[in-house]
Amino acid sequence: MTFTAQKRVRQVVATLEKAYPDRGTALEFKDPWQLLTATILSAQCTDVMVNKVTPRLFAAYPSVCALGHADILAVEEIVKPTGFFHNKAKAIVAVSLELCEKWGGTVTPEMDFLTGLPGVGRKTANVVLAHAFGKQAVVVDTHVKRLAYRIGFSESLVPEKVEQDIMTVVAESHWNSLCDALIAHGRSACNARRPDCGACTISGLCPKNGVPEAKAQR
Repeated sequence: MTFTAQKRVRQVVATLEKAYPDRGTALEFKDPWQLLTATILSAQCTDVMVNKVTPRLFAAYPSVCALGHADILAVEEIVKPTGFFHNKAKAIVAVSLELCEKWGGTVTPEMDFLTGLPGVGRKTANVVLAHAFGKQAVVVDTHVKRLAYRIGFSESLVPEKVEQDIMTVVAESHWNSLCDALIAHGRSACNARRPDCGACTISGLCPKNGVPEAKAQR
């Protein structure tokens, strides 16, 4: 990376971090297991809806082992508002059961451990590492993937490649803060179809200023 490119990356990171100082996940949780469960439920669902569902879920099943041995139909009924509830109920019960029976109910703050759990991918694992354990991690959700492409941090729209590209061009100490800021920016200004470039704090630093994602992929 050239000096000019490095300077632009630093400017983008600094500008976004300043624009979104109140960073962190919107998911509500009390421990790593609760965040892991909530993150699984958040797939193709808003954090607001997940936060409405999880209090009832954790009241009914207050421990890892309780959820791991839960009746799947009862869990489905609780998580139904999050969508895709058959698969989600199956996933959170399977993860909890493995944590209960193999790991004493403990969530270990390691990528290999987390992705070794049933159905847990890198995005979910990175959310837990970043927000439950305070580790630096690159969370690539739909907003981070889209914005990383638009602002030139990655030439790919494949989440795993985007993650590696961000890790390459951005200093590790900024991974969490940048991803949180990108998510906030994607929700507030740089949406998928009609990015509001006029309200964008990094408009002057964006090489794809005003180019919707659908066109950018061609």
